[in-house]
Parts: sequence; structure tokens; C-alpha cells
Amino acid sequence: MKSRHLNIQKQRLDWLIAETSRFQGDQLELQAHWARYLCVLAAGFLENALSEIYSKYAKASANPQVSNYVEAVLGKIQNPKSGKFLDTARAFDISWEESLSAFIGIEGRKDAIDAIMSNRHLIAHGKDSGISLARVQEYLKKSIEVIEFIESQCGL
Repeated sequence: MKSRHLNIQKQRLDWLIAETSRFQGDQLELQAHWARYLCVLAAGFLENALSEIYSKYAKASANPQVSNYVEAVLGKIQNPKSGKFLDTARAFDISWEESLSAFIGIEGRKDAIDAIMSNRHLIAHGKDSGISLARVQEYLKKSIEVIEFIESQCGL
């Protein structure tokens, strides 16, 4: 990832996953709680990534008034499932949406983003999500592939 801010968030997530992976035996319940927390952090990371990448693109490509507007609109995006990623790409360039759609449609990337957001919703409303540490790690890896693809599309 090119963004310093996003790299810091990713490193924090990676560190927390590594630390949580150490829980074993009678600490598995604790690991499950941490998995839920990490899922919420991963969802926030995806929100931030979507906003930050396209805002940087707008700053580099448009006048300050337009880039300020883009940043304000993108900053309001919450719980972006894969459809919101595609809608945002289409708002900038229809060919970006088409390429992104093809990219997320393979290797479970779409499902990973949607699962993070769906689990976040369940967790936030006090419902059982059944998310595990291994799943969070897998979903995050696939989601990062999408973020890096979007960065590439934006020329960042």
C-alpha cells in the first residue's frame, strides 16, 4: 500500500492478529472476543481506505474545490460492502468499475469485503457473528488486495 496512514493501520491490524494468535487452550474464548474486535477494526480500515485513496486521486486530479467536495462525500461512507466499492469506482470512471468488478469477482474478494461488513453489523448490534481469527485474517488479506488494486487504478 502506498498510503502511510493506511500502512500504519494495516501494521496495527497485523500486530494485533499476531498477538491474538498466541491465545490457546483455555484462552480460546478470549481469542474469539479479539476476533470480533479485529473484524470491527478491519471494517474501519476498509472505510478509511476507500475514502483516502479516492480523495488522494481527486486532490491530484482536480481543483481544490472539487477535491474538497469529493473528500467530504467520501468521508460519509460507512460500512461499504463491495457494491459501494463498485459504485465509487464508477463515479470516477466506468472502466474502473468494470475492472474492479472483474477483480473482486474472483478468489473470494467480494465475499471477503461483504463478510467483514456483515459481521461488523452483527457485532455492533450485539449479535453472534461466529467470526474467527482465521476468517478475519483471510478476509483482511483479500480486502487488502482490493485496496491495492484501487490504488493502482488511481495511479497512486
